[in-house]
Parts: sequence; C-alpha cells; structure tokens
Amino acid sequence: MLAIFRIIFGAALFYGIVSARRYAGEHPESGDVMNAFNLAVCVVLAIVNALLWAPYFGAKIAEPITGVITKSTYVERKNYLLRLLHWAQDHGWRRLTLLLCFLEGIHHPEQPVAFVIGLKNARRGSWLEKVFAREVFRFDNAQNCVLAYEALRRRGIDPRPHRNPEVNMLLISVERSVQPDPAKVNIPPAPEPPEPKRDPRIRLFDPKEGPRASNQ
Repeated sequence: MLAIFRIIFGAALFYGIVSARRYAGEHPESGDVMNAFNLAVCVVLAIVNALLWAPYFGAKIAEPITGVITKSTYVERKNYLLRLLHWAQDHGWRRLTLLLCFLEGIHHPEQPVAFVIGLKNARRGSWLEKVFAREVFRFDNAQNCVLAYEALRRRGIDPRPHRNPEVNMLLISVERSVQPDPAKVNIPPAPEPPEPKRDPRIRLFDPKEGPRASNQ
C-alpha cells in the first residue's frame, strides 16, 4: 500500500511541475496569482513525497552499516517441535536433537534456530554438518555465519560471497592468519673509530707570548 502511495504522489508532483511550467508559458497575462497557487500545490506534494520516500532511501543508505544489528537477530517462535528440540538438547540426546532440527528446518526454513542448533550438535565433518552450515550461512547473524564458514571451509567449500557486506568483511578478517614475529638479525658491533691525527699545518702558540712569538 505504501508503494502505491509513493507512485501516486510522485506522479502527481511530476504532473504538477509540468502543468505549472506549461501554464506560466501559455498564460503570461494571468499575473502571479495562478503561478503562486501552482507553486503552493507543488510544495505540498513535495512535502508529502519527502515523507513517503525518506524512510525508503534512509533504509537503503543505512542498511550496509546497520544490517548486521537489525537483521542478525531473530525472534524464536515457540511451537511444540521446538520445545521438544530444546528438551532433547538439554538432556544430551544428540541424535534425537539432530533429527528434530532436520524436521524443524523443513517445517520452518525461514527461521535459523533449528539450523544453528543442528550445526552446533552435528558431528564434525559429517554430511549433516555441511547441510546445516549451508542453511545457517543464508542468514545475517555474523557469529553464526563464521561458524558455518569454518565448517564449510574444512570440507573445501567456500560459500562466499554473503549477501551482507558486513559479514563478508568479518570473514576476510577471520581468514587472515597471524604473521609470526620476524627473526632477529644479529648485527656485529662496529669497530672502534681510529684516533684522530694531528694536522701538521696547525701550529700552537704560547698563550703568554701570543701568536706572533710562535710564528717567528
């Protein structure tokens, strides 16, 4: 519904601007009254369009920065299968937990909770770990995406790029290995500087006699 209002009022503003310009050119004898009315109508339509379009463009601009915060969390909807899943996990029944995670993932593929629990309980290197990791990587939670990325990389699968640029930047930082400290280079000590040689052209004089006595 909001998109329909955006299209309607956007078209009305465009039509108002075109009509005001055409009327001013075809009826110059009307003075400033009609032109002022057309300008007022265009201003009102412009304000309405600003109210309708500002949230849309604001969300597009802020989404790369706030997407990890606003879209990475999810609200877990309680149902009987999820309650049974958490009960099995709390009692340490891993196989039953994985089975319930698989069924819940098929039942509600738009919710990440079953896939996250399944990834954490799946045996390392198993087929279920790969399946749950692929599903977890579809969502925007940065921490869970790192777990899924590491599980898939162990199997030689690179699931990137992610749809969220912030998650891609985090994965690049995780992939960087810590460089070891460079080896120390032993520098031999410098030789002792030679003693300065006296310049024979320099003659010293007795302070009491002055420079003339020494030059004679």
